Order: sequence, then C-alpha cells, then structure tokens
Amino acid sequence: MNLQRLKSQPIDQLLMFLIASMATVCSLSGLIYWLLLKDSDSYLYLVTSLTVALFCWGIFMIQKNLPKENVYMKLISPLMIFAVVVVTTLYNPLSLWHMWVAIAFYLIVLSLLVDFKIYVYGCIVVMTYVVMLYIFEPSAVIVGDVSPMIAATTKGVYTLGSAILGSVILIARNQSEKRIEALALQRQKQQVINLLQSFIPVGERKTQTSRKEIGEMSALLKSLVKAHGGLHVQEWEIDLLSLLHFVSRVKLPDYMFEKEGKLSEFEFEVVQEHCYMAKELCEGIPDFQEVEKAFLYHHEKVDGTGYPYRLAGDQIPLLSQMLGLVEVFLALTTPRSYRQEMSQRDAYAEIQKLVGHSFRADIVKIFGKMIN
Repeated sequence: MNLQRLKSQPIDQLLMFLIASMATVCSLSGLIYWLLLKDSDSYLYLVTSLTVALFCWGIFMIQKNLPKENVYMKLISPLMIFAVVVVTTLYNPLSLWHMWVAIAFYLIVLSLLVDFKIYVYGCIVVMTYVVMLYIFEPSAVIVGDVSPMIAATTKGVYTLGSAILGSVILIARNQSEKRIEALALQRQKQQVINLLQSFIPVGERKTQTSRKEIGEMSALLKSLVKAHGGLHVQEWEIDLLSLLHFVSRVKLPDYMFEKEGKLSEFEFEVVQEHCYMAKELCEGIPDFQEVEKAFLYHHEKVDGTGYPYRLAGDQIPLLSQMLGLVEVFLALTTPRSYRQEMSQRDAYAEIQKLVGHSFRADIVKIFGKMIN
C-alpha cells in the first residue's frame, strides 16, 4: 500500500492499520528478544504481541472487504479495540502495573472514530467497566501499597479527564468538518458564478442588450423585496438570480429575439427550457435552493396558465412572482429592434392589466408605489 492510498483510507481503517503495524513491530522485536534469551518472559511477550497483531490485521482486512455504505463498518474498530482493552486489563499477560491506562486512552481513540451520540454511549460503557473492574477485580486497578481510595480516585479522575478530552476532540473534529464543508460549498458557489459570468458576452450578443440589465434587475428586485418586507432574501441571492436570468437566454435560438409574431408550439417548448437552467446548475448546493426555486417558477401565473408546472395562487413563491414582474417591466421599458421602449408609467399600466392573471395584486401595488 503506497503513501497516497494510505492517506485516502477512512480514519477507522487507518487507525486499525496503525495499531496492527505497531503490534507487528512489537512481534518482530519479541521474536528477536525470545531468540536471544529463550526465557518465559520473552516467550509471553512474543505470543501476546503476535496475537494482537494477527487480531488487528484480521479486523483491518474485514474492514477493507465490507461495503463502505455498511452502517456497522465504523463500529468494528471501536468494538474490537475495546475488546482488546478489556482482555489486557483483566488478564494483563505482561503484568504491567499501568495497564489500566489503556482504558483511559481508549476514550481518546474512540473520539476519533465515532459521532457524538455513540461517543457518549461509549463513555458510559467505559465508566461502568472501570467501576465494575474496581469492585470485582481490584488488583487490576490498584498498584503496590498505594491506598485503594487514592488509587481509585486517581484512575477515576484520569478516565474522566480522558472522556472530557475526547469530547473536546470531537467538538474540534465537527468544527473542522463544518469549516471544510463551508469552504467546499463556497468554492462550488464561486464556480457557478464564474461560469455564469463567462456567458454574459454571449447573452449580450444574442439579445442585443447590455449587461447593465443585470444591475437594473437586481436593484429593482432588492427594492421590491425591501418594500414588501415579508421575505428573508440575501442580497447576493438577488444578484445571482439577476445574473442567472440574463444568462439563461443563451439557451434560446438567436432568431427568437427578433421574432414579432406568436411562437410555434415547438418554439414555446424551447422557451420553457430556460426555466430549468438554475436547477441544472444549482442542484445540490444548499445555499442556492432559494435561487433555484425562485427561477424555476418565475413564469408561473396566479391563474394557473403559466409554465413549466402550471402552479396557481399561493403555490408560486413570492420571489418568483417578483422576478416575473420585474422581468416584464424591464422587457417593456427596454428598447427592442422591433419596437420602442415604453415609459415606466405605461409599462406599469400594462402590468396592472395582468393582476389576477399573471401577478398577485399586492405585489403589483407595492411595485407601483416603489417606482413612483
């Protein structure tokens, strides 16, 4: 296994690999020790370390062959390590005075392998085991002539301290994972924005309009959202929505921007496709959900005749209604090759005719006060 592959291993497999490797080194040194001395202590050391090494390598191979989505796979390492700790603290084949330290150390290892809920259960099990060990096998936790009370108190404090340290490690782990996730999402967001911005020149060429329309739409939407007061939308979401709206036109054939008459059935289906652009680009990015939803439904009409899903009334998100209204307003007040632009007053008069058909009356009323 090369270093790169080792780095890509899950933490539970990596930890088991480390323990197995350490046990293997101990086995090799034990073999040399036994070959030189040929006494019972060296033999016991060799057998113990070799048993642990074989046990750990066996668990490691089981982990590698289990499917990664198996919910029990991550519990194998902590359970097996706990079994080793129980055996060594009860049997203590090497008669080491401080073998009980393995119990406290186990909690630190556990914090690297499991989530907080399982860690709490693990702490309860370990604390219970320490108490049972002190009651039924005091020789495992009391050393020499030390007072039983002092020995029990010291080991209890160390175990509790290890549990607290493990909790701190878990909290640090969670914080680190959240930071990494936030950075990854931010990078993903920026990639989407960069991709959209790269299409701005294409949108300008196809529609013969200026990118200034992005800023105009953003400003109108921000003012409308603020005037309405019932939406919690961040400014960057409105900026992205305006950028997305402008760039989505690249999906349409050039001639449609020059056509004056009614669209054919096929052309109408093509036009509807641009509503899915946000879903295609933003799906799976949590921070883009509101943008995705607002853009997907911005051509729905309150009477249920819109597209793509023929939603009606309150089924249509408020931000979608606002985007649709601002889109119509800008389309009417922006000059086209086949018609002159309207004044803001005339454009608003046309929008008022769409109340109850395309737009909600309250939004149209708020928009009218805003532009006046």
